[in-house]
Amino acid sequence: MTHHTERPCAAAGLTSYRYADRYGTIMIGATSTQDALNEAGRSLTQGAATVDRLEIWNALTGLYEKVKE
Repeated sequence: MTHHTERPCAAAGLTSYRYADRYGTIMIGATSTQDALNEAGRSLTQGAATVDRLEIWNALTGLYEKVKE
């Protein structure tokens, strides 16, 4: 069985992102990379969200990949 963090979880109309936090993975549905960073920032207890920890769902490969800055 595939873990839920290995699949897209966004609602229809949104893009699936995930953010690697020190305590686990934050699953995000967002309209843009900046929107995803804002949503990740709301879940963090310390510091700001950075793009180097953000991944986006690639529907063609069926995998998450690093967001290109």
